[in-house]
Amino acid sequence: MLEQAAEVLVAEPGSTWVRAVEPSGCGSCGGQGCSTRRIAELFRRDPRGFRVDSELSLTPGERVVIGIPDGSVLAGALRVYGLPLAAMLLGALLSQVWLPGDAAALAGLLAGGGLGFLFARGGRAARPVVLRRSPPDNCTIHLEKG
Repeated sequence: MLEQAAEVLVAEPGSTWVRAVEPSGCGSCGGQGCSTRRIAELFRRDPRGFRVDSELSLTPGERVVIGIPDGSVLAGALRVYGLPLAAMLLGALLSQVWLPGDAAALAGLLAGGGLGFLFARGGRAARPVVLRRSPPDNCTIHLEKG
């Protein structure tokens, strides 16, 4: 299961809107910020919210850990990219069988790509779920011997 820390934006029954939380740096640079992080900040986009399934009763501002099954990212990528690409190639090949020529290949390529795009949009991706609450960043746990 792939996990990511997130902050609750809006809590609804059965589902929740969250925003991914970026972890602070690794600490090896003494808090000054490494050049890799500074370059990444140049291209950073504002995080956007997305809906996740949740069985927990949450409040806005609360930190949680969300997860998505391991194979779902690969399956989604194959559906969104692989299916239209395969349909484009199949369309171009079939059009060459019926009518040889570059114009027919291009028409088959476009028709196959359009059909593949429509089929790819029809699928449903796995929605992430809230796995557990996350302790606040400044939270330390003290164990007492007794």
